[in-house]
Amino acid sequence: MTSQTRRNSAIDPLRILLALMVIALHSGFPEGAPPLVKQVLFNGLYRLAVPVFALISGYFFLSAMRGGRSGPYLRRILVLYLLWMTIYLPIYGPDLTGAGHALQTLVFGYFHLWFLPGLLVSAVMVMVLRRPMRIAVAAALLAGTGLALQLLVLTGQAEIQLDHYRNGVFTIFPFFALGVLLAHGWGSGLRRWAMPLAGLALLAVMGESLVWRVIAGGGWGVDMMLSLLAAAPLLFLAAQQVQGAWDGKRAASTAAFVYFVHVMIMICASRFGLEGDTKALTVMAVCLALATWLGMAERRRVLAFFT
Repeated sequence: MTSQTRRNSAIDPLRILLALMVIALHSGFPEGAPPLVKQVLFNGLYRLAVPVFALISGYFFLSAMRGGRSGPYLRRILVLYLLWMTIYLPIYGPDLTGAGHALQTLVFGYFHLWFLPGLLVSAVMVMVLRRPMRIAVAAALLAGTGLALQLLVLTGQAEIQLDHYRNGVFTIFPFFALGVLLAHGWGSGLRRWAMPLAGLALLAVMGESLVWRVIAGGGWGVDMMLSLLAAAPLLFLAAQQVQGAWDGKRAASTAAFVYFVHVMIMICASRFGLEGDTKALTVMAVCLALATWLGMAERRRVLAFFT
């Protein structure tokens, strides 16, 4: 079994942890943390989730592309996207102001679902570019462009809609491309030092988040950081070194379900009057419980359907 198809490393359990970090980000957990701690969490470590998700997807996409399964991969992501956009339609539908707004929402995705069209765009770009060096150059240029646009926005030098710089091209593709390059064997020499390097990279993410706090004048909204481009692949390589007896595919489905469903559970929690850390912890517990229940043998197909 090749390294690309092994599912007994900590990569998939890592996805669950990252999905919970997304809930923490969206619910402001921990609520009572000091401002600097919130900064390194909300505009730092929590921002690792989407980049690592994208990188893992890119890593496994290469084997699909080599095996002639690119078409089924794209169709599956598209179906999954349309499914969850339909599920969330009663929530965002009443706020649509017209055909143009509806089209923009469909193209970029509702709230957290923007990740799925980002995956579609990234996969198509990799299929077009094909050669690793082309992919690497495109990823570097687009990541740099995304960072520059974010800088202009957060320094008040330009007014750009979030969807126009935090999207599949400027945010998802660079990390998806890194996953593809890792699957090609790039960075294999770092595996031996992945653990300590990942630790240093996480410190770099926290440090850069403080720099962005100064740049943005204490505000929020940092989606892209230079340090994430190092931290995401190093965290992935470190997770590969940890082996366990868990069911990797089930863990991956659990993480995906938690990510997709958590906004709905958050809305329900608010309707029941839950707020703050109580709301965050309740949403985490409910999402994990639902995913675990659906992941049981007799319902495994249901979990797979939604992920």
